[in-house]
Amino acid sequence: MKIGKLAFLFFVFCLLFGAPAQAGITMRLMAVNPAESDQTVSIKVYLPLEIKPEDVIYKGDLDVIYDTQQGSYYVYGEFPLKPKEVLEKEIELKDVWLIDPSQIGLIREDAKVVLEGFKKTSYYDRAKLLYDGIDKKLKDVESMQDMSNASPGYKISNYRNSLTLLNSAKADLLAAKTLLAEVAPKGMAKLTWKIILFIIVFLGVLGAGFFFVWQRQTKLEAEQHAAQE
Repeated sequence: MKIGKLAFLFFVFCLLFGAPAQAGITMRLMAVNPAESDQTVSIKVYLPLEIKPEDVIYKGDLDVIYDTQQGSYYVYGEFPLKPKEVLEKEIELKDVWLIDPSQIGLIREDAKVVLEGFKKTSYYDRAKLLYDGIDKKLKDVESMQDMSNASPGYKISNYRNSLTLLNSAKADLLAAKTLLAEVAPKGMAKLTWKIILFIIVFLGVLGAGFFFVWQRQTKLEAEQHAAQE
């Protein structure tokens, strides 16, 4: 008899520190057979949305399966347990919740070049405001990424917030380039509508993507919470 929903099942994240290339996040799972007889306990825990099978460093005898309806991977296994027996499982995941510092540096340097292009125009002050906003967002991203002692859950949350800020900085940079195309000499204005169209499409896709990810994550967390209860 399977009592996956009756068994007491929970999991926690623990961050393992070591060499940067080896650092990972360990996901520990524990299940208990509360019955007075032998039972088969099923374990099913969804992985964070950013995790793919190749990001699972160690999974033991658990299987990694893709849920087509949820659009996410989960670990699964069935195990016979004696009365009151406690089962502990562990998987290790790559720390994929990091933003490459070079990506931040490229955006910052690109913003500086664009700002330089406004120096001989009457729009420099407006461009400087855009540049300052971009720089602040990039600094916030760097600050959130530089939290080596943060808990795994907080680290994942910071990563997702950092992605939002990073994409917002990219959109601001595109807006600055659009303005520069308007005021720059040598007929650059003809590129304006192409850039504007790109910005509109970019922001539309970005907004839809984050809404979809948020919706899926909320649904998964609600299902897991219900299963644990």
